[in-house]
Amino acid sequence: MDFEPVKLHEMPKGSGRATFIRRLLTNPATAAPAELYDTRVFSPKFAAGKLVYVADAAHLETIFVERPDDFPKGRIDQRVLRPIFNDGLLLAEGGDWRWKRRLTAPVFSPAAMKRFLPDIVAPFAATANAFLAAGDRPIDASGAMKSATLQVIDRLLFGGEREIDPDAIMTHVEDYLAPTSWMVAYALFGVPQAMPFPGQKRQSRAKIGARDMLDHFVKKRRAGPREADDLTNRLLAASDPETGRGLSDTDMVDMLLTLQSAGHETSANALTWALYLLTRMPAVQERLAAEVDAVTAGEPVTHDHMPRLLAVRAFIEETMRLYPPAPSLSRMARKAENLSGVAVEAGAAVLVPVHLIHRHPDYWERPDVFDLDRFLRPGRPPRTVYMPFGAGPKICVGAQLALSEMTAGLATLLQAVRFEPATGGDPRPLHRVTLRPAGDLMVMAEPRGGRARPDNSVTTPRAA
Repeated sequence: MDFEPVKLHEMPKGSGRATFIRRLLTNPATAAPAELYDTRVFSPKFAAGKLVYVADAAHLETIFVERPDDFPKGRIDQRVLRPIFNDGLLLAEGGDWRWKRRLTAPVFSPAAMKRFLPDIVAPFAATANAFLAAGDRPIDASGAMKSATLQVIDRLLFGGEREIDPDAIMTHVEDYLAPTSWMVAYALFGVPQAMPFPGQKRQSRAKIGARDMLDHFVKKRRAGPREADDLTNRLLAASDPETGRGLSDTDMVDMLLTLQSAGHETSANALTWALYLLTRMPAVQERLAAEVDAVTAGEPVTHDHMPRLLAVRAFIEETMRLYPPAPSLSRMARKAENLSGVAVEAGAAVLVPVHLIHRHPDYWERPDVFDLDRFLRPGRPPRTVYMPFGAGPKICVGAQLALSEMTAGLATLLQAVRFEPATGGDPRPLHRVTLRPAGDLMVMAEPRGGRARPDNSVTTPRAA
């Protein structure tokens, strides 16, 4: 029987400004208008030409691939993210973005990532032990995945030597992002920067706290011997192959804060949704576990195993289709445009509802159904129809690292654990920059293959 997992719902056709604002403040991705299923480009009457939703693959090719400089990051990103992430790869534009992308590309190449796979696997092996140690008690899957992916980031970015507290940084980032919905609404409607909103003072303290911590860390690392082979030292040593320019201390803070926040949050949420799906589809879970056993023969997942974990990777990709890490992207039109007869003013906010595109019946067969084989069949969906990491030249530089982390991490969990639902209810998808379950997602875990207790041969990562 086909399984249709819980989904975000669109704003009903004909909705007005009040409904739009209410949805923006409570769950922003649900403000995407249902009219997009009919027209694929839509501008609501209350913001005609000033706010335009685009779900048309051809126009998205123009926006993301052919003319990205004409559609830079919009005022939502500038207002919400720039104060804390500054000019990291997420927000840099033009020449500033190009030299930083050239510098970072070799650092995140597939060859470079081979070195880091053991640091990805170890935290998930420890997490599997924690699941099994819980016995008959339900475990919060979202909390477990956040902890595991944060341990991965600590090892990859900071060498895992506790020179810096990644948990404290993420607490600052979460405090900063808590009032995001207010900032999105203010940005779309041109509310002045001086207008206060709930949580503003706490947000300001969080921004300063996160950046100060990383600034101190970068200065210490730059002055030290840099013996660890981690991403921080690789970035400190890297230079633009065209100009020889390296990253300043401020550039490094921007880069590390972006990499930690984006890399940790997106992977943790995608894996949380993956565990939800596994608990609802036991036959699929057993199919994946059988593949993992056949490929690894019970040994820790290695780089050589990765190309043969085809079903596990396809499962992750289908999970991100149904639950894209970034369910909505925003751009700004630098000049007046005409998109499918819809007049777009210069300076207009162009919103791209990724979650709606990923379930649009014009692009997908049985779009609301989970289909494990969807990404195992020959051919790939067009790059502006499936874009969990964006599209075009500004696609996430860490996309392959994230896919490797999620594939290896899930395979490691499935070697030891069988997941079952703790409750009969479905989680509610909530958009807070990324797409997460609202509240805890509880699961039950039992040993796979008759193993009755955790494998104590796996070293648990250092406590935060």
